[in-house]
Amino acid sequence: MAAAAAAAAPRHHHHHVVVGSSRSAPVSVSVCVRRWCGGASSSALLRVGMIGGASASSAEGRGRRRWWRRGRRALRVRAAAGMDIASAVEVINDLGFDTLTFLGVTVLVVPAFRVVKASPILGFFCAGVVLNQFGLIRNLTDVKLLSEWGILFLLFEMGLELSLSRLKALARYAFGMGLPQVLLSTLAFTAFELPPNGAIGTKILQFLFDSRPDLVNIRSVDEAIVIGAALSLSSSAFVLQLLAEKGELPTRFGSATLGILLLQDIAVVPLLVILPVLESQNVVEQSVWPMLLAESLKALGGLGLLSLGGKYLIRRIFEFVAESRSSEAFVALCLLTVSGTSLLTQWLGFSDTLGAFLAGAILAETNFRTQIEADIRPFRGLLLGLFFVTTGTSIDMELLIREWPNVLSLLGGLIAIKTLIITAIGPRVGLTLQESVRIGLLLSQGGEFGFVVFSLANRLGVLPLELNKLLIIVVVLSMALTPLLNEIGRRAAGIIDEKSETKEKPAEMVNYDATEPIVILGFGEMGKVLAKFLSAPLSFGLDKDAEGWPYVAFDLNPAVVKSARKSGFPVLYGDGSRPLVLQSAGVSSPKAVMVMYTGKEKTIEAVNRLRQAFPGVPMYARAQDMSHLLDLKKAGATEVVLENAETSLQLGSMLLRGLGVMSDDVSFFSKLVRDSMELQAQEALNNIENREIDIMKPLEIRISDLVERNGNGSRMIAQEDSLRLSSRPNIPLIEATLEDRIPETTGENDQTGYDFNNIDSEDGVKYCLLEASDDESEASNSSKEMIDQSV
Repeated sequence: MAAAAAAAAPRHHHHHVVVGSSRSAPVSVSVCVRRWCGGASSSALLRVGMIGGASASSAEGRGRRRWWRRGRRALRVRAAAGMDIASAVEVINDLGFDTLTFLGVTVLVVPAFRVVKASPILGFFCAGVVLNQFGLIRNLTDVKLLSEWGILFLLFEMGLELSLSRLKALARYAFGMGLPQVLLSTLAFTAFELPPNGAIGTKILQFLFDSRPDLVNIRSVDEAIVIGAALSLSSSAFVLQLLAEKGELPTRFGSATLGILLLQDIAVVPLLVILPVLESQNVVEQSVWPMLLAESLKALGGLGLLSLGGKYLIRRIFEFVAESRSSEAFVALCLLTVSGTSLLTQWLGFSDTLGAFLAGAILAETNFRTQIEADIRPFRGLLLGLFFVTTGTSIDMELLIREWPNVLSLLGGLIAIKTLIITAIGPRVGLTLQESVRIGLLLSQGGEFGFVVFSLANRLGVLPLELNKLLIIVVVLSMALTPLLNEIGRRAAGIIDEKSETKEKPAEMVNYDATEPIVILGFGEMGKVLAKFLSAPLSFGLDKDAEGWPYVAFDLNPAVVKSARKSGFPVLYGDGSRPLVLQSAGVSSPKAVMVMYTGKEKTIEAVNRLRQAFPGVPMYARAQDMSHLLDLKKAGATEVVLENAETSLQLGSMLLRGLGVMSDDVSFFSKLVRDSMELQAQEALNNIENREIDIMKPLEIRISDLVERNGNGSRMIAQEDSLRLSSRPNIPLIEATLEDRIPETTGENDQTGYDFNNIDSEDGVKYCLLEASDDESEASNSSKEMIDQSV
């Protein structure tokens, strides 16, 4: 019977059924289900126990059939589960392969494009094109979903840049140039797309190149406005990198450029609000503006409550986590903030990108902005690079080759329109014609926010697919031309300058304190004293209007930062020893670094890290003991001060002055002791044996080494390592005598070899007697020669 059942099983389904011959014996059914899906096979082997027999009654037959139906349902469920598991494993394997591919591309592309002084963004685009052509990305859909996190982090970081203080500093250029540029560019590009289904741009291209009549046609005015607004934006990543490399950020030219980019960041918000509304309205024949008005009122309520609640709630949460001093928890909170606000705005009916931007804007006014920006930058860089790679895969090479005349025409129109608009606006806000032309050409390309808008529009089905691809090609090519456009602008400005009778206004430096300040790490008591010292006008010069050296301080204690900022000190939360944190604070190259951290390992790590990042910047640090001083010297500190030793020297100086010693003598002897300690540390640093570095013996100061090291003209040296004390009243400075000899007899209680019991002391003032070597003494009998007080 078992054989018959086996023979009756259909072969092409691979069913194998084994049924027991007795009524009481269990029947074992083994079914092998094989299913092919998408070229990959998944199988499930399931066993169902049944009770049956050859002479079963009708009731037993009905029971057997029920068991059989249940078994078949179980088979189907478990088979589907098996196939889902296999599909999930396949997806994971594909993502793993795609991840390895992307990481390999990043390792190769970023250094290579840095070498040729090109932006890595362009390299990611090229890599995406190549990977797509050779089919090296297996699961492009899931990779694109992952890459959208790069957009979230980009908008979050842009929100962090929108602090009120920064807006006030750049308001003249942001609202005087940026706002008119965005509005006029949007109107110009929108007019090119109108009227719907018969655009002026299509007719122009059709007249010039006999293009297809539907190439750049859109379906409604709203789509034309979205395209126009997206094309009015420029690339912050490309432009800011070029300005930083040329050192032009602190100039008026750089500030005006930054102000325009800042306003463009703000202009992204309406686009992020409009696009989901366009999707829900499915705009083809009717306008979106009535619904947009209703949605805007809804947005004012929902987003207003979210901003108000987030302003206090998120700030308190960040303060609580920051007090724990856990970098892992702080980074996790940053990621949670981005994802959480994105989900909230999606729940309100808006895009997740708007939520990320809003989260950054909420945190822009907190003390944690600098550290947050530094912590998310690696995530943003990798995920945004992945986004640009996937954008590169969207470049349709067939479309580019087929429509290359139209692509070049659209590219030329984009650059020309934006350049003319910015050049015309510049002189109205106080810029010269040369500066206006340079800014116009530098900002004439499309930007990464355009990709964000086009990507979101493509996902929502707002724009036609082929038009979307064409616009992406135009923006990519314009970004690739940014370095060339910058060079053309520089040369054009030079030609205008030569032909112009009026001289160009000097490029005034702005935000000097934001680019080359003195950096103070740690804002404890010593940091506060140092900050007050740097704030004094005399530390900058004798000019009464001077405000001292510009500086910025960093501390990892949120309570200290909050208190210091209330008192008016420019203190930021974050680890200022990390170059990314300094870069986030706008510090391109510090003029000097003062390391005031308390922990030994933390101080050494800070000096070592900053020395690698800024080889030529002087660094000053404080040490707790001599071994700490040596470690800081090895790490690259320019000067190191022993905090306890300086306190002892000051107290000792006060003591000597209280005993009647003259101030000049006290100052000179304090410097001798300080220099001797430094010399002692230097010898230990050079591995000189038999030198004690933790204990300094006051009567064994090597005056000769101090004299030789300071290049004293008299080249006076001491006999052996001795410093002789004598009682010579009314002598204002330590003297070197050529006549007096150090006694060869020793006192009983003196371990240095000298008898101090026979020395007369009328006023308690002790002086050094230095002996010159016989071969270097001159014939002159003049008995006294002063040692330079600088020793």
